[in-house]
Amino acid sequence: MKIFLLLLLIFTSVVQANSLRIALSAKPINLDPFFSTDGNSQNINRLVHIALTDFNSKMKFECRLCKSFKEEVREGKHYITFVLKSGVKFWDGGEVTAKDVEKSVGYFTHDPQIKSIFRFAFSKIEKVEILGKYKVRLVYPKFDLENLSNLSLLKILKYKKAPDHHISNIIGAGPYRISLVRPLELNLKPVFDESLPELNFKIVKDETTLALKLINGEIDLSLASISPRKLAWLKKSRNDLNFFEIPSSNYKYLGINHSREHLKNKKIRKALSLLIPRLDILKYKLKGQAVLARGLFSPAFTSLYVPGPIDIYSPEKAHALIKSVGYRKNSDGFFEKDGEILTLDWKTNNNLATIELVKIIKSIFEKNGILVKLTSQEWGTYMRNFKTGNYDLIMGQWMGFTGADMLNFVFHSKSIPPRGGNRGRYINPQMDQLLSMAETEEREGPRNKLYKQAQFLANQDYSYINLWHPKISWIARKCLGELGPFPNGSFLPLLKLKNECSK
Repeated sequence: MKIFLLLLLIFTSVVQANSLRIALSAKPINLDPFFSTDGNSQNINRLVHIALTDFNSKMKFECRLCKSFKEEVREGKHYITFVLKSGVKFWDGGEVTAKDVEKSVGYFTHDPQIKSIFRFAFSKIEKVEILGKYKVRLVYPKFDLENLSNLSLLKILKYKKAPDHHISNIIGAGPYRISLVRPLELNLKPVFDESLPELNFKIVKDETTLALKLINGEIDLSLASISPRKLAWLKKSRNDLNFFEIPSSNYKYLGINHSREHLKNKKIRKALSLLIPRLDILKYKLKGQAVLARGLFSPAFTSLYVPGPIDIYSPEKAHALIKSVGYRKNSDGFFEKDGEILTLDWKTNNNLATIELVKIIKSIFEKNGILVKLTSQEWGTYMRNFKTGNYDLIMGQWMGFTGADMLNFVFHSKSIPPRGGNRGRYINPQMDQLLSMAETEEREGPRNKLYKQAQFLANQDYSYINLWHPKISWIARKCLGELGPFPNGSFLPLLKLKNECSK
């Protein structure tokens, strides 16, 4: 709150009449690029600052400040060489050069005044080599996929030394700069390119209010969250709005605790998957606002997506699998073995939409002879139980991941908390071997082949129970024309906006 109020004092100015009004569900928490960790802050900083590379609509690396880049591995070290665009300017008119890349790395890694939250990630940069005015090389001690993917967070900027660190010390090189900050409003003004519209972000937390603002023409573009039900209603009732959708890179799944005795058997895990009516949930509950998942990576990841079958709801097959491992139904209709009822300890957070979905699946499980003890918890307690393995089932979602290194984070046996995200305690030596081979493979083609094999194995093992990839939905007045959302929710497509709404 303190940072937000300081921003209010620094950036307050008059919002121009020709600005585009854009709705967000939540305000950016920290717009300082050295400390931006929430999605809206990072996305605003994609417009305000510039990085060497970022991700495009196919979740592949794409130059922003650079014209081209090249990766090499020599004698075990990882070299990434960038040729920069000429003529890119900081807000003060100075040109961005290779020397500024070197300085920015220093700001993010070891500046004692700043102490960026990203300093540990970028401390992997062993050396910055200036090869010319517009050519620079980053040297890493070893090859790692994160070396390149992390660079979207490394903003190239100038920094004015002052007694204390403050966002006002930063001079960026992005196409926009912040001109106004209020508790529920943020305005961006183009720096040099007058063809760009001003962007007036408005925080609209309530979806009914959002719908009314869209209907009344008070919002030109909504990037805000909206329920499938409300979105379906708008699609049906409003022909003056355009709807732009794309499967997101996010992954919704049922997490299984593989250390629990009754879930160690793959037949039980598969039976649970067969008892989820995905097609019905997608049609009636989600209103088509998702695509069914075939693994961790959605179709957005064109080089990693693994097409494959999806389990279709089949109580008969599920019952047969459960019976094949010794369970029989008791007089109450529940599966039982050695005097113990097949019972699942299902923990969930207190998000209402999640609870609704969990209760639907819980009801189906119990109708099919599996007892479910459901506990709804506040976020901190829920995450503590999740990380410590105090559960049988959870409904989880992975968000914000950008590439194949995510497989290592969630499926390698060395990634069991606190060392990583393998919260299901999934252990398979074959998986470890595939991931270790992929991690050291320098060629992209063979490396992706290994990662696809790892994903196929994860599916075969029911390491997770795949559910779906939610869609990203942007709603716009038709005067904005065509828009192309990115799977990761990036705001970069806003750089192509043409303001026809104020004419």
